[in-house]
Amino acid sequence: MSTISERFDTLGANGAPVRLGLMGGTFDPIHIGHLRVAEEMRCSLALDAVLFIPTGNPVFKKDQDVTDAHLRLQMCRRAVQGNPHFDVCSIEVEREGLTFTVDTLRVLRDHYPQNVQLYFIVGSDSAYTIGKWRGVQEIAQLASLAVAAGRPGSANGDELRDAILAAAPFDLHIVQVSPLKVSSSDLREELAGGGRGRYLVPDAVRAFIAEHGLYASEQAQPDAVSGAKTASDSDALSKAFFKVRKAELADRVSAKRFEHSLGVSQAAEELARTYGVDAKKARIAGLLHDWDKGLDNEGARARVVELGMVDELDPWVVQCMPNVLHGKTAARALKREFPQIPADVLQAIDRHTTAAEDMSPLDMVLYIADAVEPNRQFGRIDELRSAVGRVSLEELYFQTYEYWTFLLLERKKPLHPDTMRIWNSIALRRQAAKEKLKRGKNQK
Repeated sequence: MSTISERFDTLGANGAPVRLGLMGGTFDPIHIGHLRVAEEMRCSLALDAVLFIPTGNPVFKKDQDVTDAHLRLQMCRRAVQGNPHFDVCSIEVEREGLTFTVDTLRVLRDHYPQNVQLYFIVGSDSAYTIGKWRGVQEIAQLASLAVAAGRPGSANGDELRDAILAAAPFDLHIVQVSPLKVSSSDLREELAGGGRGRYLVPDAVRAFIAEHGLYASEQAQPDAVSGAKTASDSDALSKAFFKVRKAELADRVSAKRFEHSLGVSQAAEELARTYGVDAKKARIAGLLHDWDKGLDNEGARARVVELGMVDELDPWVVQCMPNVLHGKTAARALKREFPQIPADVLQAIDRHTTAAEDMSPLDMVLYIADAVEPNRQFGRIDELRSAVGRVSLEELYFQTYEYWTFLLLERKKPLHPDTMRIWNSIALRRQAAKEKLKRGKNQK
């Protein structure tokens, strides 16, 4: 397999020391407990990244029914997409035959340079029986062992350490993690009984489960998982949907960016009411416009790959201006996670950074709101605010586009390749409108 990880395939190529966490598991389904353990291990051990490695044909579950490996792989991809430090490795899913940890670690050790230190993450229950694993002595040579301990009922630290070191001379790290009592088996049982797993799995995973009808028992009602959605799921313009997405956004972006998003949502709703645009659509577009803004440059590029957008975007922009891609990736990701969001809302989110030649009224409302929201205090923002309601929406959009373009020039920032084309399109339309108005006056 040529690619181990879309995000971290070349990790360590510059020769600098790197710490890479490896978290294997059936992930049937992946849930918040898995994600929380990975995040706490990342922080405690100063890991640069964590790879989730769903098993293909797990040897310890060969007599059990396990969800198709490719479906579990896709659930993992959806679960980690919002964290730039996480990615998924498909090596075990693509491998034929039974899955053994030692085989996976051999491949990963061969793939990454020696300056990349591997940390294999396991729970304390699994670690306690590690002496029974195939190739345990070799495993100890290939990777450090990071044990997530502290779960209710787990062995105490001394007993656990003794049991592990009696099996092999591991470079051992036992880390106390939050006692989140979530299990995949309990979750499958809840889903089979008609539950939806809300707040136990990421919403993107929950949507995938519903889309594919996973875990629903024959006795469950046909719509128990996929059809009986709450207002927050089915109506993207409802207050309930807004409230849930608002809570999720607070975890995705910085506090400052979150306040900005709330300000844009408020400003967009007010602008929509002023100019006769759907206020509910403007409100949710404003909230979600920076859905992917929490990604750094590498995370943004990885997001483009993960969403299959490489062939759609200008390679120069992806390489040199990845910060402007968050609107486009957010629109694509939101469409995948929440297909009930109206297409014109997604379009406005897509266009809020670079604009377009054929901006709709909703597009223009969001573009303007991003500039005039209450938290903005620099430049000529007050002039734009004072023009609201006094000039047409198209004129206000032109003034806002002019403001941003000249601000970038003043700050000697790079311009998107489409900027001048869009500027010329707007200027020519304005010129044509003025000439039409002049002809009308002359005819009178």
